[in-house]
Amino acid sequence: MRMAASLLRLHFHDCFVSGCDASLLLDGNSNTSEKFTPANLNSARGFEVIDNIKTAVENACSGVVSCADILAIAARDSVLLSGGPFWKVLLGRRGGLAANFSGSSTALPAPFDSLNTIISKFQAVGLNITDVVSLSGAHTIGLVQPLTTD
Repeated sequence: MRMAASLLRLHFHDCFVSGCDASLLLDGNSNTSEKFTPANLNSARGFEVIDNIKTAVENACSGVVSCADILAIAARDSVLLSGGPFWKVLLGRRGGLAANFSGSSTALPAPFDSLNTIISKFQAVGLNITDVVSLSGAHTIGLVQPLTTD
């Protein structure tokens, strides 16, 4: 369940910034990679799962399926396997060639954003209030790691 939530979150964080191009998966340094932005650092997980899937797919049919499609299918299938709904995933996405560090730093809704700010960020990428509710609610699947007081 926890990995299902993580894979769904990866897909959401990827799509929200530059479209569903898997640019979140691109490696880089702390000034270029979307992995290192405040919204993703210590939050986005499951990269190794996507890497393992990509390796298996490449071994079966090299150069046919993009990382962007793999990320979309992995998110859908992990939700389905954890008891959630099925949805049709249209295929044919192309993988991004560059990360969008600045977009990932500013475009993604933050937990401390006001509701109006969150709605504005969703509207900026063509989404509506129903999408806010659905995608925010999707962040609640899975399990959380308990906080410790040290």
